[in-house]
Amino acid sequence: MQKIRSITVLLGLFSLLGCDSGSKNPANSSESPASSRPALRLLIVDAPELEKEISVRWQAASDQLLKIENISSREVGTREPFQSDVVIFPGVLLGDLIKKEAIGRLPVEAIAIKESDSTQGSVVSAWPVRWRNSATFGGQLYAVPLGATNLGAILSGADSAPLDELQKLLGSSKDPKVQSLVYWNQLLENIEAGIASSSSERELLLQELLAKIGDEVKDSLVDRFLFIASTTNAPSHGLFDLLKMEARLAQSEFVNAVKILARLARLSPGTIAVQHAKAWELAAANRVGTSVALGWPSSIVAQTEDGVGAPSKIAVAPIVWNTGRGLIASVAKNTKQTAVSCQFLLWLGEPEQRDALRAVCSRVELLPGQSDRLSGQDHYRAYQTINNRDSRVEPMELSLRMANANQYRAVLSDCLVSAIQSPDRIDSIMAGCASKWDELTLQLGVDSQRISEEQSLGYRK
Repeated sequence: MQKIRSITVLLGLFSLLGCDSGSKNPANSSESPASSRPALRLLIVDAPELEKEISVRWQAASDQLLKIENISSREVGTREPFQSDVVIFPGVLLGDLIKKEAIGRLPVEAIAIKESDSTQGSVVSAWPVRWRNSATFGGQLYAVPLGATNLGAILSGADSAPLDELQKLLGSSKDPKVQSLVYWNQLLENIEAGIASSSSERELLLQELLAKIGDEVKDSLVDRFLFIASTTNAPSHGLFDLLKMEARLAQSEFVNAVKILARLARLSPGTIAVQHAKAWELAAANRVGTSVALGWPSSIVAQTEDGVGAPSKIAVAPIVWNTGRGLIASVAKNTKQTAVSCQFLLWLGEPEQRDALRAVCSRVELLPGQSDRLSGQDHYRAYQTINNRDSRVEPMELSLRMANANQYRAVLSDCLVSAIQSPDRIDSIMAGCASKWDELTLQLGVDSQRISEEQSLGYRK
């Protein structure tokens, strides 16, 4: 009878967590202390900076051992099988990990919290729409979102009025195809007028930077390209013609987005050939002439006022776009420690953990209403005000997170580098990029890629 009561109590706990108790023996769990059980295996993708903080904090919170492994997103495609219990990864990899059956669906009950003796709520209700979008695939919730950091635009010494008007256009029912180019051209002309260095100096610097560009910065170029494309009519048509599953990268809206990106690169080469947080930092600290960056502010350390002279006037444009680079956390599909994995996710999503992890990684966000230690910085506060607007349902048409998305991104990033290096060949380069995407789709399977793309967009369950 005692053993039966023990099992009953543990099953009740599993019910509260919403976890599948079938993958773990409750009796064995009750007979062994946590320290004698196998270590909880945590796989972290593209965020090695989280390892130390998570390890220290979990050790203080639980006697369950934790074993952490770090890999890059480019290793995901060759990893077989996934021997882990919990996976933390950028949201753009969601389709890949589902396709490889590395993670399973996350029941809403798995993130249930007891609000009082008689009521039970869910942390899902506190998530912004963009968080839920990043953690959802095919209408199903797969992860606890740690963040869904949006890409924004910061201008130093330049007027953001053209982008202010562009945001108004995007918020209306009008087709922004033609007018969006007008506003981008106005912005670029304003920046050109305020730049102190010569065009030949900037061109030389840009070519030097692009010649040694790394994979992480290439990924940033893809994000910036899609950010610009999101301000055109590209979202209404998507990256693919879903009927034929053919790439649309050679269409005018995408070609024009690359041309704008190439002009931005020549106007502000120092902020185009770095990752997002560094680009934002450089623009915010600018003191001479004009600088512009597509990125996001760092949450790791407050920006310092160094150098000579006061910073130029800073403006943050009211346009943001979800890159999918924010981190999300899932329970591995074949874990034998489901209950502990669910407990880990509950713990990971708590305000205390978010605050600590955000201090080392800008792709982790605080819960809405949580006190922000960096809110004293004007440009940071302006970005967060825009970033946290949740009155709109952000489209996922340009998210590029279906199965095998990394392979498409790799092709696109190489083409973007070539296009920026040779702006006179942008049309032909993007036509070639579209052809390479079509070849990749044929190789991977048209029907399977179509299904995954439709699921990533929320069109199919």
